[in-house]
Amino acid sequence: MAFLLLLLALLYWAFPLLGPLFRYGLPDPRGLDRPLTLLVYGVSPEYSDHHQRAPERFRGLADTVLLVRLDPGANRAVVLSIPRDVWVDLPGYGWHKINAANPLGGPELLKAAVAQAVGVEAERFVAVSLNALYAFVDALGGVRVCVEKPLRYEDKAAGLSIDLKPGCQVLDGKGAEGFLRFRHDALGDIGRIQRQQAFFQALKERVLSPAGLLRLPRAVAQAEAHVRTDLSREEVGRILGFALRRPELVSLLLPGRFGGGWQVDREALLELRALYFEGRAWSEEASLRGRTVALVYGPSAEGKAEEVAERLRALGLRVWKRPLEADPPRTEVLENGPGLLARALGEALGVPHRVSGEALLGADLTLRLGP
Repeated sequence: MAFLLLLLALLYWAFPLLGPLFRYGLPDPRGLDRPLTLLVYGVSPEYSDHHQRAPERFRGLADTVLLVRLDPGANRAVVLSIPRDVWVDLPGYGWHKINAANPLGGPELLKAAVAQAVGVEAERFVAVSLNALYAFVDALGGVRVCVEKPLRYEDKAAGLSIDLKPGCQVLDGKGAEGFLRFRHDALGDIGRIQRQQAFFQALKERVLSPAGLLRLPRAVAQAEAHVRTDLSREEVGRILGFALRRPELVSLLLPGRFGGGWQVDREALLELRALYFEGRAWSEEASLRGRTVALVYGPSAEGKAEEVAERLRALGLRVWKRPLEADPPRTEVLENGPGLLARALGEALGVPHRVSGEALLGADLTLRLGP
């Protein structure tokens, strides 16, 4: 009897996956046998008359552009976020912001634009509509994120209303859209990308939680109809097999600075590309002395911040203090780079470290003080 109940529960859990499994098959336990580079992009909604959303054609502006490297040798997934305001010379169309490549020439033109900006060619593409975000997050039961400051914006024409208060909270699909699309502050699209990278980390934690794993089949089934890709059935199976090995997630922001769009820092890009996309070893010694660290803290850590700042200065670091309206979710060191400096500071302080584009612009390192 117990076995029968267990079997029925398993069938109920897996039933929503029947459609996707029919199209793509089961995960291949062999995983990937070589690195695979994907272009993953989120497509903005298109509108028809009277500001009504048009049917999905996956030809809107590519306002989230990610170059993803799945590396089975390092058991690592690298996600490089490319700002929409990077200018590229599109073949046959001239100079445009990179997000215009999709409506002009679809995924192939966007692949060419990304290759021009980064110097890495994507082998396959995955296009995701906004409806996929709604469906996936709602089916998961929401995702817990920490909002650092008030996010408020309203666009009646597009039907977009954002009103998020500071603090850690569980967002449904609509709330997640606001968190991921907000860019109406001093950092514009870069701040939006950093929130997206924080969301990737939170989404990974939610999916791998017991409740997330229980809801995952339904979430995948709900979102799958709103995704387009040129991946083969075999490739999808191998990617799923790779994902089951729980690879390390490295999220990066294309290094650069503001100035007539996003001006790419070619020297820093070459370093990241060599390490994360070309598999070269990194042997340079990491010295903290003379480096700049942004010390980020919320209301509960105000008394601790100066004590920590003194400890950082004793290590030879220059310190920027940045108070927030809400506590960061955890204490950690962040670096948008090779990660050697983050590891050195993390080990010196005895706290976790992570490579992430969430690190503050202008500083070599970011130290978040959690509650």
